[in-house]
Amino acid sequence: MINIKELKKITLFKNLKPDELAEIAKISKIKETKKDQELFKAGDKRQEFFIVLSGFLRISREIRDEKQTLAFMSTNNFAVESSLVDPKLKHSHFGEIIEAGKILIIKGKDFIKLRNTNPDLTNKIYGNILKNLTERLHHANNKLLTVYSTGRIASTYANIYNILSLILESILTIIKANQAFFVLFKPLQNKAVIQEATGYKKNQEIKNLNISLDKDPFLYEIFKSGEDIFIDREDFKKDKKWHLPYLKNSALGVKVKAGKDILGAIVIVDKKEENFSYNNQILLNIISRQIASAISTAERLENGQHKREYIKPF
Repeated sequence: MINIKELKKITLFKNLKPDELAEIAKISKIKETKKDQELFKAGDKRQEFFIVLSGFLRISREIRDEKQTLAFMSTNNFAVESSLVDPKLKHSHFGEIIEAGKILIIKGKDFIKLRNTNPDLTNKIYGNILKNLTERLHHANNKLLTVYSTGRIASTYANIYNILSLILESILTIIKANQAFFVLFKPLQNKAVIQEATGYKKNQEIKNLNISLDKDPFLYEIFKSGEDIFIDREDFKKDKKWHLPYLKNSALGVKVKAGKDILGAIVIVDKKEENFSYNNQILLNIISRQIASAISTAERLENGQHKREYIKPF
């Protein structure tokens, strides 16, 4: 079995207790790698999660029969985190060892079994992965790939509200806006409740806002129409109805929908350069689709409608 002291050196596991490290050791193995060894290729199932202990791993994709490098991974970097969510997915990239060393491997199916028996432990690791993915956005060559991974990991998290701030920070990093918040709709009470906010001078005040839907043209439009909404800088200047406590200069609101229900919205505010784009909307919709099921389950748990369940992501 892997030495627990060795596991403790790995960044993703630093906050784990000895008994939790012992559980991870049971499902882990260390493998020596050779230069030019192919760890995985496009089309293979994403069955294994990799942490680089030494050496270098290159992640690439194939475009018109040529390999384009997306990232180089060294000690403590990890790859194929989606295997911890759904090991039936297939790779769209290639992983190749370019300098011999060692890697730690965890099979996705073993991690999912552990999630069923010890969800608190696996949630710690999901949280650590999310923090790392957020940091990775500052130097990621492929931000869409990173935000997709962020959304998939977030969708498995048992207490989704605990990680909303991480998700919003990730979004601001990618889209280069100044503020963001997540709002939950309460139609029976005719209210919208801001659950999390980031980038505001007084985040706590924004988070405490309970808004009457029929008195808020921006949020009401999303809830009523079920459509995403753009406000560009010219619209904001011309129409005072958009001068709301949480809006400034420009905004993009994207619905979070489960089935036919509009659960809430992710809103980003005040883009640093020009107006929000269609590509920004696509990225937000990727995240909203990934977390919708987790949000829905969190609401059911809060209302006492169901026992705790762990979400299989989209």
